[in-house]
Amino acid sequence: MARPRLRSSWTNDTITVDPLPSNVVSEEEFDNELTLTSDDILKAQKSSGFYLNFSDGFDKQNFVEERTEKEEKKEEEFSKEQPKTKLSNTCSELFQTFLLDIKRKATWTMAKQVLKAAFAYWLAFLIDLIVPIMHKVGSGTFLAIVMVCYFQPSRTFGALSESAAWGIVGAAMASLWSWLGIIISNALRHDEVYYTPSTVMNLIFLAIGTFTLSYDKIKWPPMRFGSINAIIIMSFSLTQSYIRPHTEFKILKSLLIPMIIGPTCSVIANLLLWPENATTNYIPYMHETLQSFIDLLDQETHFFLRDAYNRNTISQLHRTVQDNLQNLDNAKREAQHEISFSKIGPEDLIEINRLMKNMYMTLGGLALSGVIEEELMKDGQEGTIEIRIEDNNECESIFDHAYRFGDESPPHSPTNTIGTMGKEEDLTKLLYILRPICTELSEACQLCLADCISRVDHFQHNCCDPWYKKWWPFCRKPTPHHYQNVVEDPLQHLQLALVKFNDVRQEGLNYLFNNQETISPSPQRMFLLLLLFENNLKVFSENLGFLVGLVKVLETKRLSKRLWMPSIPFLKRIKNIGESDEDGWKVVEPQNEEEEEDDLFSSNYCDPDVTPPVTTSQKFWYQLWKIRNWFNSKYARFAFKNSLVVTCLSIPAFLPHTSEFFDNYRGQWALISAVLSFSPTTGGAVLQFLGRLIGSGVGAIMAIISWEITKGNAYGLAAILFIFSLLLWFIYLNAKVWTVGGVIMLVNFPLVLANIYQASNGLGNPTNTVFTIAAMRTSAVSTGLTASFIMKMIPWPHTGRVEIRHRLARTISNLGILYSMTVSSLLKTHKPFSLITTRPFRKLVTRINRSIATERLLLSRTIYEPPLRGYFPMEDYKMMIDIVEHLVNLINGLEYTLHGLNGTEWKTDLAGVLTPSKCHYITHILTSFHILSTALENGIPLPPYNIVASGDTKFGKVGLGSRISHKISRSASELTKLDLETQAYACYCAYLIKTSHLTNELLKLVRVVKRLVGVNRYVKELCDF
Repeated sequence: MARPRLRSSWTNDTITVDPLPSNVVSEEEFDNELTLTSDDILKAQKSSGFYLNFSDGFDKQNFVEERTEKEEKKEEEFSKEQPKTKLSNTCSELFQTFLLDIKRKATWTMAKQVLKAAFAYWLAFLIDLIVPIMHKVGSGTFLAIVMVCYFQPSRTFGALSESAAWGIVGAAMASLWSWLGIIISNALRHDEVYYTPSTVMNLIFLAIGTFTLSYDKIKWPPMRFGSINAIIIMSFSLTQSYIRPHTEFKILKSLLIPMIIGPTCSVIANLLLWPENATTNYIPYMHETLQSFIDLLDQETHFFLRDAYNRNTISQLHRTVQDNLQNLDNAKREAQHEISFSKIGPEDLIEINRLMKNMYMTLGGLALSGVIEEELMKDGQEGTIEIRIEDNNECESIFDHAYRFGDESPPHSPTNTIGTMGKEEDLTKLLYILRPICTELSEACQLCLADCISRVDHFQHNCCDPWYKKWWPFCRKPTPHHYQNVVEDPLQHLQLALVKFNDVRQEGLNYLFNNQETISPSPQRMFLLLLLFENNLKVFSENLGFLVGLVKVLETKRLSKRLWMPSIPFLKRIKNIGESDEDGWKVVEPQNEEEEEDDLFSSNYCDPDVTPPVTTSQKFWYQLWKIRNWFNSKYARFAFKNSLVVTCLSIPAFLPHTSEFFDNYRGQWALISAVLSFSPTTGGAVLQFLGRLIGSGVGAIMAIISWEITKGNAYGLAAILFIFSLLLWFIYLNAKVWTVGGVIMLVNFPLVLANIYQASNGLGNPTNTVFTIAAMRTSAVSTGLTASFIMKMIPWPHTGRVEIRHRLARTISNLGILYSMTVSSLLKTHKPFSLITTRPFRKLVTRINRSIATERLLLSRTIYEPPLRGYFPMEDYKMMIDIVEHLVNLINGLEYTLHGLNGTEWKTDLAGVLTPSKCHYITHILTSFHILSTALENGIPLPPYNIVASGDTKFGKVGLGSRISHKISRSASELTKLDLETQAYACYCAYLIKTSHLTNELLKLVRVVKRLVGVNRYVKELCDF
């Protein structure tokens, strides 16, 4: 009989945040989050240790000692290399950081991506160097290189094929649209070349097409690649066919053929060189995540057990694990969208991803235990305040008391509201009992994680081999230790450690109760702390056992590869799910159109101006009202501006005196660069404007150098372009900030070479030199970039700082919805199945997390917005985003904890504490979310209202902290050993601790919002009085 799986008090409420600057000081006297500071030595160690050989690096007995010796050796070597002067010290640190960053990124996985991209890039350029093909296709052969740059051949085969398909669809639609415009234009002008109605018709078709693709490429992310092809075809065909009548089919042919050649070269390179799909692409991310689990588990165990640890490393590792989990989610999502041929399928990745997230949440619980231990020790040094509450005051409301906004005293520590302080000697004795076995279980988990990494790596190597290995006679065979695992039987090794852990835990309980039926009131906070730590460590081990078992099953049962079809239907894949694509960056909208429509016709919808439409005429005018609002939306305005810029820039192509000049100088690239650039926000527009200007200039300079070195020789051009492409693709694939300029550099470099090579072979003006062509292409791109940037600033810029404020307001509002879903499942105890419907809850959590990622992206771009009216309070917004992220993790942890309480008496006990008839805490929390969201959305000051109860009143301390303190104090004195041995009580304690932390995080959020929006002037006058 299979062993039943136990639920735990999963939590991730100690997820760390970005480092604050040195001049920002926390307002709280206690610290319930991990502080980030720079630690270059340990960062260097961690960054260079991601790809260790685990079969050699892990030893069952001396694992910790070996790691410590290596770290100490690296620290000594690093300290010897430190320069003496401050200036040389800074330069040396920057140079060493740069080298470490290059060393960390220059992996074999990255090398394969660079080689695949460079090969496709070189292959597309090679076709343009073949003179017969160039004359047969036309001057548009260089577009094949442009397609390779925008389609990125280093991606998985499924993603690349999908992008190529959408590119062909966009090219076909643009060709039909342009052909229709050309036919109508030719019919209007008869035998005249320059005719005003014909010019107006071409401009209308160009403007409408530009508006459509500008809006679609943002609101419909799959069409991003199709919009690239569409704007190129429309720009060249509608302008060139005007001055060359009756040549539209030749022009369209010269444009369409290279747009097919480019994706074909990308697909060929992807298939020939290390073919990958989303399933096999998942394995490297899983490798990095498991390795970060090893480091994080080792540090957190030492953190709690008072061994040698580095708190900064814990914070950095939490951020690393979060990033790795996000990469895992993206790879899993891609695997559900494409066809793969491998041993593992999308369903396996879903199960693995679920186990990995559960393991991370228990790791967050271990970190929370260490943080609370530090608070407990500090409270013991400073003296703990005993919080008591009278039963006859339980029904009093704290809504009736005014909040003292002028009082900046920090709230009590969450550990201050959990009972009395036990003796530190008792905690030391229990830690003396638990330290060896906890360390042993932690090391066993690390060995099993290393073994899982080894098995996963072997699994990836057998999944998909390059095609040439079947015929290449000199393939290196794997060494004997290649398939050697770290542990022969990891499940048995982990099971033995768990049995020993349970035995020692029982010994600790016997010491705690000391032959008594109930626990003494002295060590209440102490046993809560130990219970939280050991429960999370135990559940992490159990989840790890499930993961190792799953990997072993996949390793033994999946002996051959098979074809896996996408698990998501095609129509659902192309449907917009609330994402927007701003120049390659994913931006998530808080609410999509379907949800807004559902809210309109729901019974809870309220509009102070009108009631919901009922009659047919009311619905008709409602649709017109929606169209009016749509024209005023930011993305519609963005598309209108793009359309206006393209129309104005294309006017010289239809005038008698400038049309030849426009065509010779390839002014169409000004139109293309204007459409494909810039995000709607000002910060993103400034970043892209500067990056693309620099990229276009650097690409032109590299082309001039290459042409002067080779003197136009085709073989030399092919060789030097391949060499330069390796460097360019490495920079483009690794530097996120330089991505916006890197793609223009990749395009402009071969574009100048292709144009001068065509001119020297009779396809263009032979009098043009490489300097002339480079200047023409750079000036055309710069003109389009400058015109589009100026238009984005007219009549006023859409600043990212305002967008962050509105998005944060809506995110806080969604937090209130998320919390109400959690508490409602707790209070509905009269229903047999009162748990949260997992799918809507998970969907909302995912949307909030993606919204937070969007807010971080927008915040990073605000540094490029000039402070015209004043400086932007970036640190306050950064702190607010971190607090909101903590709140999401806390509420998510509360929901997981409730699963472990379902059907137990502890859930009924909790519902009795938090029932609104006895405690107004729930109403306070929901009101706080509403008030903060409204204040941020409208920029209004906070009202004279007690948002969260804090401080003394005439009724005593009646906040949630004292109520929980009273409840734990009363229940702890009645606990038996059987209670502590049950999983439900551990979940019960975890729920109370997380609830207390939720209150403190909300108080922090109130303080930050108060600094931003201020308080009502009546409150100020009252304080002055």
